[in-house]
Amino acid sequence: MENRIFITNTFTVENAVNENDFLNISGYCCKYGGVNLNGEAVDANSFNTFFKMRESGQIRPYFNWEHTDTTIGGIDEIKSDENGLFIKCHLTKGVAIVRDMIAPLVISGDLNSFSTEGRILNGYDGIVQLPEGGYYVKDFILLGVSVVRTPACPDAKFTLSNYIREYEERKREQEKKMKWYLY
Repeated sequence: MENRIFITNTFTVENAVNENDFLNISGYCCKYGGVNLNGEAVDANSFNTFFKMRESGQIRPYFNWEHTDTTIGGIDEIKSDENGLFIKCHLTKGVAIVRDMIAPLVISGDLNSFSTEGRILNGYDGIVQLPEGGYYVKDFILLGVSVVRTPACPDAKFTLSNYIREYEERKREQEKKMKWYLY
């Protein structure tokens, strides 16, 4: 069974921005099959309640920087597969911190990790202690995802899907500048 949702805004605006205003990134925000550095273990069943809540419109996860209240873009798609929780997001380059700090680090490959934020339903009754250490989370409600320098799940990496377009644009700009200097 695969859970998948496509997240859309509650209103539609056409032609307000162009695709160059965004950096599209995707990857696993958490992986199944092990205990992360926070001592938590999750699997596909851990997110069943979250997907039901999302489908009914009760929750819409946010996308932020380093677990702060700084929104840096949006989450476009979330799915659970056999490996983990996979997301597609966009960084909004019109946000100053994205334009000036995050985007250059993502494009260079120096920043490439996700981290989940959420709530465990039912407190201590919502977890099971594991014999090898840590605990299994029965019901995890995903509240948001952060771009972070150091993830709790070392495999929570993302890739930049429009890097080639960004590279080609930079290259064209450099060529234009070079032509100016040659004349």
